[in-house]
Amino acid sequence: MKIYFVRHGETDMNARNMFYGWYDADINEKGIAQAEELRAAFETIHIDAIYSSDLKRAYHTAEIIANGREVQPVPEIRELYYGDWVDRRMPNGEAFMEFYDRVTRGLEQIIKENKSKHVLIVSHNGALSAMHCHLTGAGPKAFWRFNSKQGHYSAVWVSGEKRTYDCMNYPAV
Repeated sequence: MKIYFVRHGETDMNARNMFYGWYDADINEKGIAQAEELRAAFETIHIDAIYSSDLKRAYHTAEIIANGREVQPVPEIRELYYGDWVDRRMPNGEAFMEFYDRVTRGLEQIIKENKSKHVLIVSHNGALSAMHCHLTGAGPKAFWRFNSKQGHYSAVWVSGEKRTYDCMNYPAV
């Protein structure tokens, strides 16, 4: 199985370096251009299934890349839920390990359903970091080691317990 990972295209909130979790922002003009570049890159790559976070910015990116193919929304691969973020506290938010477990559970379900297939997953920087931590065996303590760039993709072969990365943050153009 081969998994391609894509971070959603840029939003206005990304351009302002904001954290916004489940706030349902859409991609901006630059984000649309990034998604179109990724669509062109994936025209020559065989993909059996496309999965996306159900948040607008990821799903819209996935729809552009899919170019008419079905996109399956997966709420489990959403970004961290920040709750009612005020100053440094996150009341009513999601604990980091709850987030990590939710995302890796969603990833493992996609892997289970797609053995021997090639899939594309469009998600968020935090969720993708959790997925990379899980796949590499680095665990949640390595969370800040990974950064998924917008307009780029990463690819990993998954065979049983073996994971082999082809590329990290490969530019679409």
